[in-house]
Amino acid sequence: MYDLYAGYRLLGAYDVAQTARLVARYHYVEAQLMRVAAGKLAELPEWELKCLLGRHLWQDSLHADAWLARLIDLRWPRRAPLSPGEPTRRLLALLDDAPDGAAYLAAVYGQVKPRLIAAYTAHRAACAPLADEPTWELLGRAAADEEEQVRQGLALLESLPAAARAAARPFEASVAAACAALGNLNDPASAAEREADGSFDGQAVRPAPTVAARDARFRLGERAADRPPADERELALVMAHRDADNEMHAAELLGRSLYEHPDMPWEYHVAMARQLWDEVRHAVLYQRYLEQLGGKLGDFPVIPGNYAYRIGLDFPHRLYDLHLRGEKLGMPDLIRYREQARAQGDAHYALLNDFVHADEVPHVKNGRWLHWLLKDDEEAFRRVERETMQLRAAYERAHADDPIVQAYTGLVASLLSQADD
Repeated sequence: MYDLYAGYRLLGAYDVAQTARLVARYHYVEAQLMRVAAGKLAELPEWELKCLLGRHLWQDSLHADAWLARLIDLRWPRRAPLSPGEPTRRLLALLDDAPDGAAYLAAVYGQVKPRLIAAYTAHRAACAPLADEPTWELLGRAAADEEEQVRQGLALLESLPAAARAAARPFEASVAAACAALGNLNDPASAAEREADGSFDGQAVRPAPTVAARDARFRLGERAADRPPADERELALVMAHRDADNEMHAAELLGRSLYEHPDMPWEYHVAMARQLWDEVRHAVLYQRYLEQLGGKLGDFPVIPGNYAYRIGLDFPHRLYDLHLRGEKLGMPDLIRYREQARAQGDAHYALLNDFVHADEVPHVKNGRWLHWLLKDDEEAFRRVERETMQLRAAYERAHADDPIVQAYTGLVASLLSQADD
């Protein structure tokens, strides 16, 4: 009779305590890779790099979350990370200093992630696959994801200009030296045991760019079009172009909200990573629809305001403006565009808006973190709500002739009515 476990050995190289120390280190590495990528999203200009980081940091958040959950199984009493040790902290802090996209790609996908894969692979080969099967399974899944990420990251690096790749080598060398100083990530003797203050223990916060970076294809403007659209087709092109850029702005803002607040609960960071990935996918969806219509990125100006306006808000007002103002009040427009597209026989645009609307439901629910931040103080919540609406209404009035603002009529009406109350 077939025996699933016939080939599984009983012995392994690591006991429970050693495994817990390694799992804690894996959590910290994956969590900080997620956080650094989120912080870099607004800073690095390459559109394709932003798209790659959005997907990969979401995957890293899942790995980090799974490792934290596994730590509890290994006799650690609660969902609290262990200190990764000073060499690990120094290495991951160094990634935050990557000067450009080529340097970031070379460091992360040429140095750090290959070493993480090597640690996962060696650990999986040495552990007890039956007694420690949960860890064995997680190691295999995480390694497979990371291997795919490295292939994709290096492919993007190779597509960059040769001069940019050459300029990245000194930074990559400094990261390689930090990796060498750390040694093997799967050595339990080098993993610290004390409980850390959080999943990002010891990491600094870099200041946010005031305007989200864009590559040479894009040009900044005060309106989404150089002139009023001539017809419905041109309006559709303008809308798709603006929506692609706006969705990326939302992802970049979420990246900063994740990156700038390491003291927020771990569950907050996982939720923001998922929403960030959703917003990146939405940006690509509108980009592909734009291309299907015959347009391309850069055909129209991009407005920095969706990111630039919100990054100037403090954390509570930013949370409200994105999750409980923008996402919530924009949902009726998505339904309206879906139904219009169905009536016009545009199956692509109908399906796009249908799935974007479905994604927005949990995005609105992420507004719960404002309630958490305010300790469920309803009076404080109403004050933040009122102030956010007043600020946003003034911004919308100043851009009332923008064709995109005009198109989102339900949003503007709600803003003005609530702000004037």
